[in-house]
Order: sequence, then C-alpha cells, then structure tokens
Amino acid sequence: MDKPSWEAKSFQEWDDGTVIVDRGPMLMSIFVSDGKTPDRALAKEGAKKALEVLETLAGYRKLITRNIREIISIEGLPSVVKKMVSASRRFEDPTVTPLICVAGAGADEVADFIFDTGEPSKVIVNNGGDIAIRLKNQEVVKVGIKTDLNEKAVTHILMVTPAEGIGGVATSGFGGRSFTRGIANAAVAVAKDATLADVAATLVGNAADVECPAVVKVLAKELYEGTDIPDLSVTKSIGHLEKFQIEEALDRGMEKAETFREMGLISGAFLAIKDQYRISNSIVPLIRNLLTT
Repeated sequence: MDKPSWEAKSFQEWDDGTVIVDRGPMLMSIFVSDGKTPDRALAKEGAKKALEVLETLAGYRKLITRNIREIISIEGLPSVVKKMVSASRRFEDPTVTPLICVAGAGADEVADFIFDTGEPSKVIVNNGGDIAIRLKNQEVVKVGIKTDLNEKAVTHILMVTPAEGIGGVATSGFGGRSFTRGIANAAVAVAKDATLADVAATLVGNAADVECPAVVKVLAKELYEGTDIPDLSVTKSIGHLEKFQIEEALDRGMEKAETFREMGLISGAFLAIKDQYRISNSIVPLIRNLLTT
C-alpha cells in the first residue's frame, strides 16, 4: 500500500534513523533511540505529532501573536499554546508575544509525546535550531554551538547527560530566523526545556546591544509587515565595532542571562559577538572549544 500523500511529501528518513518533517514553516528533525538502535517507528509517530502541532499553532496564530499582557487566561487552550503563554509570562518582559518560543514549544511537545511512551532512552527533536532533549540511563548528547549563525562551522560542543537536568538548547541572534534587537552573532540558552531556552535565547540576544552609528535599527514592520512585534526596533545591519563596544554588549547580554539563571529559568548561556564570546560559569564545565583542541 502506498504511503498517504501528506506523509510522503512531509517526511524524509535518513540512514541513521532520523526523521525529517518539512512542511510550511516547520523543518524539524527527530531522532529516537532505545540505547542501542534507532527507533524509526517512534520517530515517525513523532513526525505525525509534529504536523498536528503545526496545525494547532496555525489555528491559534491570532492569539500567539498578541502581546503577552493582553492574554488573561490559558484555560481551555491546547497544551502547546499553554506552554508558550506560560513560558513567555515567566520572563516578565512586557514586549513579548508567545510566538517568541513557538519553535521551542513545538520541539518540547513532540519530544514529550515520544519520551512519555517510556520506550526510548534518548529523544532529540531539533526544530529549526531550537532543540528539545530527553535522556535517561547513561545517554549522552553532544550539541554543536556556532559563534556565528551565518557560518556553517561548529566551534563549541555542549555535552548533555541526564545528570544536568538539561532538556532544551535554543539559539538566537543576528542572522537567525527571527528578528533580534541586539548585535549578538549567537545567543545560546540552556534550560530544562526548549520552550524556556527559546524565550531566553531571544531576550539575551536582545540585551546584548550597544548604541553606536555602526548599528542600524528600524521598526520591525519595515522589514516584515506580518511580524508580531511591528512597533519595536530591530537590528537591520551591524558595521565595524570597537572592542569596548563589543565588551559592553557582551556585559549586558550576560547580565540578562545571569538574571534569568537566578530566577531559575535557565541553566546558563553562551554569547558571541564578532570574534569574542562569553559563557556562563554555571555551564563552562559542559562546553568544549573545538578550536583549541
């Protein structure tokens, strides 16, 4: 029997057992393992769940693009939408909409759906760079980090085991899929789930900023009419920056990351601007620099 047309068009299988979901705005990879071999069947079930999540999010687009202050109640909302609203509120930033963590929440929803079956010991769901990780036993995951989103090369590796309680890694910054209000080439947040990491990465990236002629800002609606933050200024271009300007922006970004860590929202952050980077002390032991080994 032939596969249903929607599945044939939306799913791809790689040789290592990874299943790719490619439909509309979603490009998600799903890997599932029982500790010895990939579980392709569960990965495919996760892929079907991902398409359901995508459909749900499309149906609630008006709500998830509203300012967080305008959303009073989450009663009766689907779980993925509740997760987005709740996570957005916890960061106490009045400028955000729940859309800020749409990729992370989608990754978490699929990862939890798979992991809660009790069968796998490793689940990795990468939703366009925002990654949900679920591990048990002695499983280890290596997450690549780039100091520049516009480059292909991975410069650092984050080592994740069940002991750290890390369930999400998300990346934001200039040159990424979404607008940024700062100047970071990469702002990576590590948290207990991908939804929290997604919000944090964006806000840390926004905070990593400096006022100078080399940084050109415009209203978000000037770059994209359909944006959820039309009247906020976002970074359009970044020219030459002096070392002290980079350091000032790094200080601001890491100060924001530390605030979030103290609030219990993230485990730590990795922040890069031009050729400089900073890492939260809390996660330094988990990160290896590939350029010095």
